[in-house]
Amino acid sequence: MNVRVENWMGYEIRFVEKHPGDWWAVLADVAAAMGLKAFKVKQRLSNDLLSKYIVEDSLGRKQEMLIVNEYGIYETVFESRKKEAKEFKRWVFEMLKQLRESTGLEGFQIFRMLDKEHQKEAMERLKEGFRNPGKPDYIKANTIANKAVSTLFGYPKMIKKDQMTPEMLVYRQEVLDDTVTLMSTVDKFGLDIKVSDTIYGKYSNEDTRALPRTGRERVAAEEAN
Repeated sequence: MNVRVENWMGYEIRFVEKHPGDWWAVLADVAAAMGLKAFKVKQRLSNDLLSKYIVEDSLGRKQEMLIVNEYGIYETVFESRKKEAKEFKRWVFEMLKQLRESTGLEGFQIFRMLDKEHQKEAMERLKEGFRNPGKPDYIKANTIANKAVSTLFGYPKMIKKDQMTPEMLVYRQEVLDDTVTLMSTVDKFGLDIKVSDTIYGKYSNEDTRALPRTGRERVAAEEAN
């Protein structure tokens, strides 16, 4: 059994390599980091995202614990509205990526799945928040998110989400959430605010040091050229 214990903001997160290159996390650890109850999180997750595994604790005792796969980790984090969830999501992405790469594997497909599911949920929130939502509103929200992320990562023109790297998709979910929230608020209260300018302004000023390591390196390389 290959186990890695990583620390995030004082919380120990145990990762178990259930199969070669397939890392799962102890559900209780993820829930604790998010200030959530593990049993409540379990109720929200489908069975295919969960499993049981014998894990050794800090005292050397072995016990059967619930573990959650990569998709389940992100689904848990996405449902949290805590401020810490955004930083934890980014940390988990970097950690799992490093664990995968240590075995020579990549995880692009999981992020395509996550983005598809997250976008579906975001569009549902937009539908609920708008008085009379239409297709142009959905297109607008996604276009703003795509352009903001493209600019943040140093692209001179907007690229589509199916061309984005996993790092970009992680950021895109946060940007799309902010865009949907702002669009709904503007529509509800009739505010004289241009959503695109507000979102572009916020994310164009984001410190590039906050970008995932590979994103910073790519931007720096392009600037050097």
